[in-house]
Amino acid sequence: MSNEKVARFNKQHFVVGLKETLKALKRDQVASLIIAQDVEVHLLARVFSQINHKNISISYFQSKQALGKYVGINVNATIVALLNEN
Repeated sequence: MSNEKVARFNKQHFVVGLKETLKALKRDQVASLIIAQDVEVHLLARVFSQINHKNISISYFQSKQALGKYVGINVNATIVALLNEN
């Protein structure tokens, strides 16, 4: 990951992908979510059901490809979970 990408998330740890996000949600580690706008909604059903009664903010990114590039990986990313600082 380049220094520029690290600077974007300088104080917050994050996980990338649906499986890792679901694991972090089960451990109550998620502060907020970034979701690509071109993700099929049914893929996120489990995520939405887990955050239903939690105070977790959601923001949207233009595409899976752009989100992957933003977090410094060379593949598409459907979702990124920013983790609580512990």
